[in-house]
Amino acid sequence: MSSKDQARRTFVDIAFDGVDISKSIDPYLLSVTYTDNEEDEADDIQILIEDRDDVWLSKWLNDAIQAAASSSSSAATIAYKVTAQTGVNIRSGPGANYSKLGTLAYGAQIVVKSVLNGWAAFTYSGKTAYVSANYITAINSGSNSSGNWAIGDAVVANGQPQYTSYGDGTPGATVTNYSGTITHLNLKSGVPYPIHVGYLGWFAEGQVTKAGAAASDASTKGLHIQAVITRKNWTGNGKSKILDCGQFELDQVDASGPPSTISIKGTALPYNGQIRQTKKSRAWESYTLSGIAKEMATLNGMTCLYESANDPFFKRVEQVTTSDIKFLSTLCHNAGLSLKVTNNIIVLFDQAAYEAKGAVITITRNSGAYLKYKVSSGEADTRYASCRVSYVDPTTGKTIEATAYAADYDAKSKNNQQLEVTAKVTSIAEAQALAVKRLRLHNKFEKTASFTFPGNPDLTSGVTAILSGWGAWDGKYITKQSIHSVGSSGYTTQIRLRPALEGY
Repeated sequence: MSSKDQARRTFVDIAFDGVDISKSIDPYLLSVTYTDNEEDEADDIQILIEDRDDVWLSKWLNDAIQAAASSSSSAATIAYKVTAQTGVNIRSGPGANYSKLGTLAYGAQIVVKSVLNGWAAFTYSGKTAYVSANYITAINSGSNSSGNWAIGDAVVANGQPQYTSYGDGTPGATVTNYSGTITHLNLKSGVPYPIHVGYLGWFAEGQVTKAGAAASDASTKGLHIQAVITRKNWTGNGKSKILDCGQFELDQVDASGPPSTISIKGTALPYNGQIRQTKKSRAWESYTLSGIAKEMATLNGMTCLYESANDPFFKRVEQVTTSDIKFLSTLCHNAGLSLKVTNNIIVLFDQAAYEAKGAVITITRNSGAYLKYKVSSGEADTRYASCRVSYVDPTTGKTIEATAYAADYDAKSKNNQQLEVTAKVTSIAEAQALAVKRLRLHNKFEKTASFTFPGNPDLTSGVTAILSGWGAWDGKYITKQSIHSVGSSGYTTQIRLRPALEGY
C-alpha cells in the first residue's frame, strides 16, 4: 500500500480559450489560487508563473498555446462553445449513464477531438471526457466559407493572444493593437485558426476585425481561463476528487522580480466589463426581479440562475447612472436576496435557504483535522445608521413602512448608510419592530471563524459547517469564502465562516 505522502498528489489542469496548456505551463507553474465567494464579490483565480528564463508573458503564452495545440494536431480538432443556459455536465464516457466529472459553464470553450453518436470528446483533467453535442456549437461554424475575408485585407488583432513566438518583433513586447494584412487563408470547416496575419501567426475569425470597422463583440472579450483541481488518491483507495473552478476572464497581468515571476489574474466578472463599468439610466416597468436579472445577463453574454421562491414585482423602478451589476445588487439586497457571479452565471439566491441546508463538515476542537484556525468576535463589515422596512399591500396599493435609527445617528453625516428591507408586514408597528431587529442584527458584534485544511474540494462557498468544542463559538456556520491553493507546499483549503442566522 502506498504511503500517505505518496498518496497525497494534486494536479491542476489549465485551459486558455479552450486549449489545454497544462503540460506546457507545468515547468513554470508556482501556484494556483482559486477564491470562491458566497455573495457580492465575483469568484477569481490567480496563476503564479516562474519566469526563470526571462521570457516575457507574450512569448511564453504564445508558445504554450501553440505547443498544446500542436500536441493534438494528429486528431481533427475544432473549437466549440457551450450553448446551454445552465451549463452542461461533463461525463466520464459517451452517455448520460456515465459518472459526472464536472460542469462546463454557458459560453465555455473547449477543443473537441471528435463527435460520435451525439457525444463530443475532449480533454478534461488530463483525460478524455465527454459532453452532449446537443449543448455545444462549433465556433464560427458555417461562417468560414462566407467569403468575408480575402488575402490582402487590412485587419486589427486587438486584445487577443498572438499564436506565435515572435510577437511584434520586439523581445518581451506584447502586441495589443496591431494592424496588418491577411497573408494566408484556410477557410475549411473544422479549422480553428483559419486566418494568417503578417508575421503574427494564425487567428480565429472572431479574434480579428477589419481595419477601420467597429470592434466586434469577440474583440472586446478577454482571454478565457478554465481550471480544474484534481486531488488524486489522497486516502490510498485509488479514488480522486475534482474541483471544477469554472471559467474566468483574464483581468490583470503583473510581472515582478527578481526573481522574475508573472501573475495572471482572472475574474468571473471582469472589472472592465460592460456590466460592471457602464453606467446606465433607464426605467424598468412591469418587471420581476428575475426578469431584470435575466435581461442583464443576456445583454452581457451570460446566463442567470434564480433560486428563490420570492420574486418581487416592480411596477416601475429606475436605474439612474448606475452599472447593471450595482443596480441589480441593490435590488437583491432590498429584497433580502443574495447575488453571486460565477462560471459565467449570475446567481440570485435566498441566503436563508442555503443556511438551512445540512452541514457538510463538523469541526471539532483539537481533532487534528485542520492545520490552522482563528475564531474571533468583531464588528460587522458594514455598520448601518438606519434601517427602513417597506411593503406594498397588493390589494390596497398602500405602502406600509417604518424606519429605525442607530443610537448615535447623525442626520448631518454624509456617511450614513441605510439598510433597505422589503418584507411582508401588516402594520406600521410590525414594520418598526422588524426594522429594529434587522438593524441590531447587522450592527451587532458577530462571531467569525476561519480554518485551513488539507485540500478539500467539498468545502466551497455557501456550504454549512458545525463547530463543536469551541465554547461560545459552537453552532452552525455558513462558508462566506473558500480559498483553494495549490503550490509547492501542496494543496490547502481555507474557509471563512460566519454564523448561520437561523430563526431570523
